[in-house]
Amino acid sequence: MKRSSLLLFLLCLLAALTACGFKSVKQGAMIDEEKVQSSVIDGKTTKAEVVLEFGPPTKTMDRERMFFYTWSEISKSSIPLYGGETKITKNLIILFDDNGVVKSHKITETSADSAAGFGTQKVQ
Repeated sequence: MKRSSLLLFLLCLLAALTACGFKSVKQGAMIDEEKVQSSVIDGKTTKAEVVLEFGPPTKTMDRERMFFYTWSEISKSSIPLYGGETKITKNLIILFDDNGVVKSHKITETSADSAAGFGTQKVQ
């Protein structure tokens, strides 16, 4: 009887653990840093070329002189008592001159972990 109770307990534990795991939600198109370096050249690349390469921006400002492309991924742990959420966000920010040519651009990356309660930011 003890053996069957132990076996039943282990099967229930195994079933509970297989339901646990990680869930990931992604939003926006991934910002490939190598692609940005090779296709966005300050003083040369035009607004039309940027849209052709990356599609319409996520957001524009200053009468479309600034383009923002945003990608984010949220990963959640569904393991009981462990929990937590990690969010990674990458932004490509492009500033155009009055002629529609790239004046400057940069990529920022932000990472936050709710389980640890802190985040980091990397700017390139």
